[in-house]
Amino acid sequence: MVKGRMLNVIKYLEKHKETGYRQIAEAMDETTRAIRYDIDKINDELSLQKLPLIEKLPKGKLKVPESLDLSIFLEDNEFVFSAKERIKILRLMILFDTTNLNIRKLSEILQVSRRSIQNDIEEIQQELEEDDIYLEYKNGFYLIEKSKKSYEVRNKEIRSHIKTLYKTHLTTTYEAYIKNLIYKMFLPVDLNELFLWIDGLLKKTGWIFSDQTYKWYVANICTFTWYMIKEKDLPEHEWGKTGEIGDSLKDYEKCIGKTLDHKQSEILAGFEKYTNKYVHLEVTDNLINIADLTQMLIDKMQERLRIDFKQDGVLIKGLLNHLGPMVDRIKGNVQLHDDVSQFIPDEYQYVYVALKEILRKDKLLAHMTENEEIYLAMYFIGSLRRMQKNSYMNVLLICGFGYGTTVVVKDALLNSYQVFVKKSISAYQVKHFTDWEDIDVAISTVDVELPVDKPFARVNVIFNQDDYIKLDLLGLQKRNVLTNYFAIERRLDFLNDEDKHRVMAVIKEELGYKEVKMPRKFKTLSDLLGVDDIKCVKQIDDWKDAVKASTDILKHHGNDGDRYCENVIEGIEVRGFYSVTDEVFALLHGSENAGIQVSCMSLLISEQPVRFGEKEVNLIFCLASRDKKEHIPVVTRLMRMVSRTDLIKDLKECRTPEDAMAVIRRCEKEVEQHAANH
Repeated sequence: MVKGRMLNVIKYLEKHKETGYRQIAEAMDETTRAIRYDIDKINDELSLQKLPLIEKLPKGKLKVPESLDLSIFLEDNEFVFSAKERIKILRLMILFDTTNLNIRKLSEILQVSRRSIQNDIEEIQQELEEDDIYLEYKNGFYLIEKSKKSYEVRNKEIRSHIKTLYKTHLTTTYEAYIKNLIYKMFLPVDLNELFLWIDGLLKKTGWIFSDQTYKWYVANICTFTWYMIKEKDLPEHEWGKTGEIGDSLKDYEKCIGKTLDHKQSEILAGFEKYTNKYVHLEVTDNLINIADLTQMLIDKMQERLRIDFKQDGVLIKGLLNHLGPMVDRIKGNVQLHDDVSQFIPDEYQYVYVALKEILRKDKLLAHMTENEEIYLAMYFIGSLRRMQKNSYMNVLLICGFGYGTTVVVKDALLNSYQVFVKKSISAYQVKHFTDWEDIDVAISTVDVELPVDKPFARVNVIFNQDDYIKLDLLGLQKRNVLTNYFAIERRLDFLNDEDKHRVMAVIKEELGYKEVKMPRKFKTLSDLLGVDDIKCVKQIDDWKDAVKASTDILKHHGNDGDRYCENVIEGIEVRGFYSVTDEVFALLHGSENAGIQVSCMSLLISEQPVRFGEKEVNLIFCLASRDKKEHIPVVTRLMRMVSRTDLIKDLKECRTPEDAMAVIRRCEKEVEQHAANH
């Protein structure tokens, strides 16, 4: 008799007559081994009924014969959850709603014996006891939580179902049951409204997630919300840094029907700390550490592989963006659970091995998980692959694994096909994407539902033969890429350095190879800030007036100061005064697409302190950058000047732009001297 998971396999085969073990496994969140077992069992049943068998083709492909009608199985079989699905259902009930943990009723609902339900519960009990969570029975089941681990256990459980919760078209009875069960667990809160609040917050703040960290973020919000509506105490442990969600807090409280106290508000805001937050500027000493870490990795990899990674501006920007959240994850013991081991093909294993050797010698990075190592290695692999050409069909690239994998897929497309990648986004951002008229085809590395009818292909991060077939079917035209520059260079190791350089120079000229050049480098404060960008005033009564005065200075560079002023104020109203360090300085900034044509900076010096909420400062820097990250070296240098010189103290005493500029140049030299001596 065919039942349980095998019925789901049959339903999938009904829709997809030509498929493969891996595709079915991904769609059902199962292992390929389990799917192979189910296909064998289904074929056994077909053989007994003397029906055509499901064809097993090379490379894990499957084909349903045209003469085979699989619906006969669906008509005669009542759905039964598989043992694995049953365990997941019961685990959710135990962790979130023990009141419905009735063995007799569950036996009827799940269509198994009471003994099976009892055995499942005992299995879950043993797993939970490892985390000091105990299931007791006395006139009903209840939980005893003896450690702070219970929150993380619940968080992990919700995280495993985020994909199902966000799906609009459920493919199995199990998915429908799980989604309905979780929605009931959160009553009276409507999870749809909660998800709308989350997406609205991300849109307002401009935070950028990979799909993995997006799941982590949503799961934390959901778990936290459950604790609030059940009025359960949050575990006492270090919740980490707080974030900024501004007026969105009121909308959240309205959504859940509860008012948060100060500590709860801080915890809720702090869940953004593992996002790719360095896309937006943070005034923090961590920026210095991240810049140093980026430089160290590039220097070490360059030395080990003898490849000039410093010339790749995309690599530098990518690492600056990735390393901040990565370090936070390491310190916070946040695990990335996706299996990414297949991302590194054999021809690039040497890059991964070299990086691992470097990481092992660093006190902090030595504690990275294998997944984190692989994600980091992808940046350097992407840099190598960027040494090939690009360019004609407009592509929307959807990749939820992070910036490094996106770069690898993008470069593979550009190097193999005549395409232009118009935009790269994560899966959760698809519903907000609006520029579909500019898109010819969509290509994704994750399962995703498109809101419009566009040619679409789902591919692997590292393309295999099937992926190339899919892309050819989309109509993409192949490029005539002759070779890989660095692959040639590595094969010339038998030459001395001088001869090797001469040979590579000829290859560059003949093949038209062009290195990825860094944009104009802004390293010091004076690279962006001149005498004409400084203004000294006696007093400014309102912080919005200070923003206006600061952005007006930017106009003489050709920037739209009025538009930028509105953008900066809007950002402050959403995120609060996080860019103001009380009694030190404010570092105002807006979006790079808000009227900025030329990167520059202004400095407003007020004799009387300007109030920003509860904070007050005399010095107001305003940064305008055409690029999300080209300003980071300047901010890093500024932070070093603040921490290692008398910059702030001396600037407060300046009454002319010329005096202020002299202080800045003197402090820059002091920092340079300090770096030279250390």
